[in-house]
Amino acid sequence: MYVGPIYSIEDVDEVCPWCIADGKAASKWSASFNDIDNVPDGVPKHVVEIIDGRTPGYEAWQQNRWLFSDRDALVFVGEVVGKDLLNEDDQAKINACRRALSEWSFPPDFNLSSLVIGGQPAIYLFQDKASGAYEAYADMT
Repeated sequence: MYVGPIYSIEDVDEVCPWCIADGKAASKWSASFNDIDNVPDGVPKHVVEIIDGRTPGYEAWQQNRWLFSDRDALVFVGEVVGKDLLNEDDQAKINACRRALSEWSFPPDFNLSSLVIGGQPAIYLFQDKASGAYEAYADMT
């Protein structure tokens, strides 16, 4: 059962993941599973509806949010584990994480190896399906 974020008027603790995927859960409880904010005008409405009501969310410190390119939803890669990120040594991912941290005024030399699941700060990584570029945002209490 899915027990991640569920935004609904009713108190819903868990949902069948297949009911999220086919839209039945969103319809039954007028529920959404992700924070949809600042969607560029070029993203089709049906894409936003899929992310909002048919895509499982993820836990974040504040409220999860989905990232978008100018024309599509980005793919959620996951919460960043710093040691794994550094071992992978993918500069595009590292740069996306550093950009996300800079929005919170973390120094450019912040020790990325200290990032852990559920830690503070937490970084959530996304990838553009079309270009392969990475975007991320940082969050904490």
